[in-house]
Amino acid sequence: MAGCRTLRLFLTAGTMVPLAFAKDPPALVPPKVLHKVDPRYTSEARRANIQGTVLLKALIDERGTPTQISVLSPIGFGLDERAMEAMRDWRFRPALQDGKPVASQTVVAVDFRLFHRWFDPKPEARRTSFNVAVDAIQSHRRTEETLETLKDLAQQKYAPAMYLYAKMLEAGDGVPRDPETALRLIVEAADRNYAAAMYDTGRRMMEGRHLPVDAEKGVELVRNAAVLGHRGAQFYLGVSYETGAVVPQSLDRARQYYRLCARLGEPECQTRLARLLLNRPGRQERDLIAAIAWLELAAGASLEARMILERERSALTPRQRSWAGHLKEQLLAAR
Repeated sequence: MAGCRTLRLFLTAGTMVPLAFAKDPPALVPPKVLHKVDPRYTSEARRANIQGTVLLKALIDERGTPTQISVLSPIGFGLDERAMEAMRDWRFRPALQDGKPVASQTVVAVDFRLFHRWFDPKPEARRTSFNVAVDAIQSHRRTEETLETLKDLAQQKYAPAMYLYAKMLEAGDGVPRDPETALRLIVEAADRNYAAAMYDTGRRMMEGRHLPVDAEKGVELVRNAAVLGHRGAQFYLGVSYETGAVVPQSLDRARQYYRLCARLGEPECQTRLARLLLNRPGRQERDLIAAIAWLELAAGASLEARMILERERSALTPRQRSWAGHLKEQLLAAR
């Protein structure tokens, strides 16, 4: 079963305050929930014992109907979609400006809890606070509170916040530039297995940039970041093994790393993987079919993919085209 809590926004870990209405005119009365529908767990999430909080951002119109619902802080396993489905049936008393109904933005926290399992809310509070801060930055709504949130989370050793705050310190973006503290935070976040920091630190070690050269450890960090799903690390290793510029050339490994980011929907990885498959020594028919499928996936965003696809498709048999089409659908479904 899942419980729902409404109209709250984490600004600092462990602290809950009203939404951005705190800075709105005093005459604005925030919307209030009149009717809500609890979301349902997905079988996938229940089997995996997933618990957490989905933050949804929505516009509550003048009639109290939630519109423009989007996920601010996801937890996956189909629960984000279930939270959105439930909120579409919620009804609010609209916000009031000088006593008149007005449309307003709000954030709703939807908690998914399994009552037979223990749940620690502190890590989830840190995660949601971080996602709210990231949304504020990406939406160009960054405030002093946003920066304080990131700083506070970084001091709590929350790795994603450590890395983001470090990059801001490194660039002097909204905070005084402090490259020494930035580097320390990046390395610490890498030690905590945060993929972006591992990739960053690994590259610095491989290139001798602000850190002593240690190519072996650097490559290991980048590889681990790639395994954890960092697309930049996957692409970097694909190019490195393809060209032999940083590591010994290995087209098999290049295909391996390109395949990782290709499966995540990266057109450049899909195109490069297809090209390696087409040029593979002793190429088999399955290599051709896989290459065509990857090119079809990349064609919408890559001119190179479209050009290669146009050249190769003319020589395909109807059976091969059908086979490639089926494989493309399988790759789409596997994302």
